[in-house]
Amino acid sequence: MTDRLRAVWLGRMRFEPALALQLALREAVADGRTLPTVLLVEHPAVLTLGRRGQRSDVLWTDAQLAAMGVEVCETPRGGQVTLHAPGQLVAYPVVPIGVEVRRHVTRLGRAAIDLLEAQGLSGLEFRTDPLGVWYRPDGPERAKLASIGVHIRRGVTVQGIAVNLDVDARLFAALVSCGMPGVSMASAVRLGAAPLPVEQAAWRWAQAFARHSDAVLETAERDALLAEVVPGGAAALGLC
Repeated sequence: MTDRLRAVWLGRMRFEPALALQLALREAVADGRTLPTVLLVEHPAVLTLGRRGQRSDVLWTDAQLAAMGVEVCETPRGGQVTLHAPGQLVAYPVVPIGVEVRRHVTRLGRAAIDLLEAQGLSGLEFRTDPLGVWYRPDGPERAKLASIGVHIRRGVTVQGIAVNLDVDARLFAALVSCGMPGVSMASAVRLGAAPLPVEQAAWRWAQAFARHSDAVLETAERDALLAEVVPGGAAALGLC
């Protein structure tokens, strides 16, 4: 029997309400009250600190962050500091994975490669050490295109993958990405990929993820999901 997987485009949403939605959705998925769901979102500029994140890996001062409109938020995922920003696709599968973490993160990465290769980019590789999707990882042009970080509770994962489609390159200077000094972060468009609106990229990524998960993909509207999962809906998350 093929599993069902729902995908929802959240639009542009701040990191904190998106995280609150993930955590509420995880409880609903774990209790069997709703379908496994992929949340697809584009965040305003924010640096997220994982469980091993250090404030010293945020290289900009508070004044510089404020001038560029960059928030700093904590997150329960593993890893260190990651940038989210306009021009980046962020996908948060809230799905049961049990203890199969490696299989899950591999699906995240392979779906990103499918998306980027369809946009004409080659030389891509998913690696678990260091974790992410890399452009020509063994060459002098080595750059990281997608960061991955997850958190599992009750066998259900939150957080996921961030794919740099066309991010303002100035923002990469704000941090030591994923605790790796000297690692170059890049956007797919700057490396030759065809431009693609984030929402369109989101649906393509979700289709690829469903395919790698042997699942049938369904779609739902954001407000319907919020009303189902969060008491008070959009207003409770401060989205109204």
